[in-house]
Amino acid sequence: MRRLLCLAVLSCTAFAATPAVAETHSRDTDRKVFVIVVGDKGSVLSCRQRSPKPACVALERAGGDPARLPSRTDAVCTMEYNPVRVSALGVWAGRPVRYERTFSNPCQMQAAMGPVSQF
Repeated sequence: MRRLLCLAVLSCTAFAATPAVAETHSRDTDRKVFVIVVGDKGSVLSCRQRSPKPACVALERAGGDPARLPSRTDAVCTMEYNPVRVSALGVWAGRPVRYERTFSNPCQMQAAMGPVSQF
């Protein structure tokens, strides 16, 4: 898990490499990249301006903060204890974002994170 997270951080760093000086400001504020690790699986989510990806739309509405994603109130989840750890590390509109949370089961995670957990 640590190895995967280290690789994820390195790939985020690669995305954050500084472009030419004249373009630095505009690109930094446009950059919206996350490495999301769910359990032992990781994925890179890159959102461009007006991205049609449901995960990008949800994060845009939450201001790039996974903790502010609206939870589904109509989700019916069992009381099963099957913990799922979610980590997200990235850059949203030029500011660094880090998120970590452990959900009691996959259903709870999907209800809380919506399309961000499914991309």
